[in-house]
Amino acid sequence: MTLASLVFRRFLTSIMTSLESVSTVDIDPRGTFKYILIKLVDPKSKQEKYIVRGYGDCGYHADILDKVETNQTRGLVADCLGGGRIKHDANGKSLKVYGYSTGFGRADHEKAVELLKTKYPEYEITWSNEGY
Repeated sequence: MTLASLVFRRFLTSIMTSLESVSTVDIDPRGTFKYILIKLVDPKSKQEKYIVRGYGDCGYHADILDKVETNQTRGLVADCLGGGRIKHDANGKSLKVYGYSTGFGRADHEKAVELLKTKYPEYEITWSNEGY
C-alpha cells in the first residue's frame, strides 16, 4: 500500500460518521411537524441503528432525509422506513405521533415512540395511524 493510499484511507475514515455518534432522536422542540423513521447501516460492520428525525422547516418528508444524509450520516447508508407527523407540546410534556408520508408511506409509529421515549422519558407519548 502506498503512502498516498494510506493518507487517503485515513482521511476517509476521519470524515465518516460512526453509528454511535448519531443521536437516536432529533426533533424540533415544539410545534407540529413532519417526521421520518430511518434505518442507518454501517456498510463496513453491517451494524444498524434506528433514528427519528422531525423538523418544521422541512416542507416534505424527503427534505428531512436530504438534511440527514447531507449533515449527519457521512459514510452510513440511510434508509427511510416511512414518515408521519409529530405534535410536540413541550409545556404539556407530550408527543403525539400520527399520520403518514405520501412519498415514503407510514412509519412504524410504535417503533418511533419507543425511540422517542429514550430522549423524552418524562413525556406522555401516544401514537395513532389516523390522520395525515
